[in-house]
Amino acid sequence: MLALVLVTVPFMGSGCYPKVAPPPVALSANSVASAATRWPGVTAGSLSTGHDLFLANCDVCHGYPDLTAIPDARWPNILEKMAKKSHLGAEERDAILHFVLASRWEQGAR
Repeated sequence: MLALVLVTVPFMGSGCYPKVAPPPVALSANSVASAATRWPGVTAGSLSTGHDLFLANCDVCHGYPDLTAIPDARWPNILEKMAKKSHLGAEERDAILHFVLASRWEQGAR
């Protein structure tokens, strides 16, 4: 019985988190304008770069995470760890972070 539990529990946990979602879409013009207001220096181009980097890197090791399932406050730490694993620089990490947070806001998450 103990052997069954030891084998089953890791698989149960791996299916629950992170939630997998379809690839996120590009941001609307309103979300781009809102992001530029929230983070000075963020542009449509940097958000597009963040989107492209997210698509190119996040699905390599795992499925695309459900962006709304993880609160805003946790994303900086998550992306810090994932950027290191993906060998991304600070500018690339920040582009992904701004895209993720703007996408979450566009989807109504906070």
